Amino acid sequence: MSLEITDIEFSYPGHTVLKGVSLEVQQGSFCALLGPNGSGKSTLTKILAGVNRPSAGRVRFDGVDLLSLRRREHARTVGYVPQSAEAPFDLTVREAVLLGRTPHYGLRPGRKDWQKVDDAIELLGLTELESRRLSELSGGQAQRAIVARAIAQDTRLLLLDEPTSALDLRYQVETLQLVRWITRQRGITALIAIHDLNHAGRFCDQTVLLNGGRIVASGSPLEAFEAELLREVYGLDVTVEERDGYAEVRPVVHELEYQI
Repeated sequence: MSLEITDIEFSYPGHTVLKGVSLEVQQGSFCALLGPNGSGKSTLTKILAGVNRPSAGRVRFDGVDLLSLRRREHARTVGYVPQSAEAPFDLTVREAVLLGRTPHYGLRPGRKDWQKVDDAIELLGLTELESRRLSELSGGQAQRAIVARAIAQDTRLLLLDEPTSALDLRYQVETLQLVRWITRQRGITALIAIHDLNHAGRFCDQTVLLNGGRIVASGSPLEAFEAELLREVYGLDVTVEERDGYAEVRPVVHELEYQI
């Protein structure tokens, strides 16, 4: 069930975002999409999620054209966690997580659907909050509920667009640990658009670095994180070290003098 992205192009009026992006992610891999703001990582995630439509290129998952799937079949195949934790209605946590099961049942959810909901709520540490409304939660708590919704959806491809941006450090780590565990235990494929290079280097199997709408590096973190390339992409002096088998990126901070 590999994901094959071939020659994807996408533009907004007057601005080209993705320029011939090609990428393959193997089944059971946790892949990070990295790059500075405007590099195209969120746009690529939205194309895979069916939110945006590319002007050219194709996407195949498990040999099937992902972009041609009907909405319900797409929702059974792809789970998506957007940047915003907003829900369309003022739902409780349990009701919001149940939305992930709607592609799988007819008129009403069954026992299996509720079990999937309860399992996802427990995995994300939301049991004590399950009767609270999303509007009553902090941004980080609401974001965890949206992640739980995607987990309950029980898909083979999981997409996450900067899901840890509203979370404190503990829940950032726990969420990334959970996604990595799910990919390995259930054999699903996961892609995450993320800014934190060190989180990607610690938790992800594959890292893809985008810049100016093109892929400039792809491979394991130890392969893709080259100091000279990162300096060029981010405009910041950095060092890259291997620590306990993982890639660690550190900025080189130079003292600046300001005239007031």
